[in-house]
Amino acid sequence: MEKRKNEKGKENRYCVRGDSDGCFYVSLVFKFVWRRDEKRYHKDFCDRDQEKNSQVEDFKRGIEEAANAKRVDVEYLEIEEDYDTIKEYIDREIKNGSQALIVFSEKEEQILSYLQSEKKKIPLILVNPGGTEEKTIRVWFDVQDMAECLAEKIHQKRQEEEPVVYLTDEKEMSERMWTIFQETFQNQGIAIEKKKMTLPNLAKYRDRKQQAVFICSSPKITEETADYLKSKNQVIYGIGYSDEVLQGIREGKVEGVMAYSMYSFGIYAVKSAVYSIEGKKVDHLTKTKCEWITQDNIKEKYDFLFPIY
Repeated sequence: MEKRKNEKGKENRYCVRGDSDGCFYVSLVFKFVWRRDEKRYHKDFCDRDQEKNSQVEDFKRGIEEAANAKRVDVEYLEIEEDYDTIKEYIDREIKNGSQALIVFSEKEEQILSYLQSEKKKIPLILVNPGGTEEKTIRVWFDVQDMAECLAEKIHQKRQEEEPVVYLTDEKEMSERMWTIFQETFQNQGIAIEKKKMTLPNLAKYRDRKQQAVFICSSPKITEETADYLKSKNQVIYGIGYSDEVLQGIREGKVEGVMAYSMYSFGIYAVKSAVYSIEGKKVDHLTKTKCEWITQDNIKEKYDFLFPIY
């Protein structure tokens, strides 16, 4: 990749890091190089199976659009999962002049700990729900608002005796959201339990006549739950969406989902990185918009679900 200089004669270069664990996380190296008048825009995707994921594509497009607006070049590379390799990549990128890291990965605590222990002073933007701490900059949707909205929707339709089950893959992001969901539902007098998404855990509900209400903590879990239960006796709500989840909504297999915009994640992550480099004020948490999607309004929400670039 050809290197360009900014007006002060220095190269400006940022990078984005992720892991390749599952369909939701992005394996990226994100390099910024300021442009002058040339219309040069380079990108190299090395995500293999993840390129098929529509939300990951939205995230990439958000990154590309924000980078293009800031007149910078973008390059994507893959990063391995093991900790030593992550450290090696980070050290190399900082040595090569990277000025900020955007991380979309559940290993962000390891990365943050490494940067702090080695006293590497570089802005870190995390794309995940995070906790209440303000150790770094985060971009995510408002989990509290989402939990309150789902609690209200479920309260309106649920019979009092119907159990509410939060299905999790037990990954860190799902577990962080569970803590907020549990407290929110309890405060509203709705009993909720957590179960790992496994077929044996779902099997006991499939043939029951009594309804259960499921909250699926990821699009993949929503897809699998709707496909396995195949029963109108069960009510399925989702967090996030995919093409398969939207089809499940159209067919009535999924009651509704709280949809968040991966495109916005990409936009805000890049803006936060740029503002950090430029010394501008950056909020510790940028909350993106969510939309309630059902069979009744899915056509009206196409602009949100499928943004035009």
